Amino acid sequence: MSSILLNPEVRPVWTVGTAAELLAAYERVWERKTILRRLYESWYELIARELRPGPVLEIGAGTGNFKRWMDRQGRTCWTLDIIRGRFVDVQADALKLPLREASVENVVLIDALHHFSRPTAFIRAAAGCLRAGGRLILLEPYVSWWGWFVYKYLHHEGVDFSFVESDSAKAAWDGNAAIPRLVLETAGVGSLPLRLVKSSHCEFLSYPLSGGFSYRSLLPESALLALHRLEQSRLFRNRLLSLRVFAVLEKSA
Repeated sequence: MSSILLNPEVRPVWTVGTAAELLAAYERVWERKTILRRLYESWYELIARELRPGPVLEIGAGTGNFKRWMDRQGRTCWTLDIIRGRFVDVQADALKLPLREASVENVVLIDALHHFSRPTAFIRAAAGCLRAGGRLILLEPYVSWWGWFVYKYLHHEGVDFSFVESDSAKAAWDGNAAIPRLVLETAGVGSLPLRLVKSSHCEFLSYPLSGGFSYRSLLPESALLALHRLEQSRLFRNRLLSLRVFAVLEKSA
């Protein structure tokens, strides 16, 4: 997508800034861009309904948007990220979680798993720190028929279904939109130490047209919100047209 459409906060650091500088630019976009907050907060509500009682750990927390939203709901949310940030409580690698075994009730990832070079290894690590009945909740890109076109041609991250887990180093912002589908479907959750208790699909066009964190909105906020409401129908919430997958995995007793 043309750099002309980049948000003004993002353009100066898009290809030359550090990961921390890009994170700071995204934080400024979040504070300014109302439609972005409205869309994400609708997804936060989905997540909140599936949380077990007790504290929440968000991994890949970035600018801490979910943490701040949870604070307003009166829920405790701790944050972990490999990149230092104002709202990151613990700076650490997600594969080396600094947690005791069976010590947390909820682990949440929002747009994070598809950045990992070893996603199934992370899920095993997360399962180890979850208590019995604890949940790992994911909100991630989904490469449907429509999603393949969007992520392949209209998004800066790649789509690679030949992905193989590797220990090789990668940039924190490098993403592969195919990873969530590979992990949840192709590899099969039966091979993972958590049980899939819920999986649903959402979003069609409102988020791409909003521009997200990186790009300018292509429609007025009122039009995007109306489109977002329309997208809640079954016509768009399916494996052919959706751009996101919402999955709840649970640790057996």
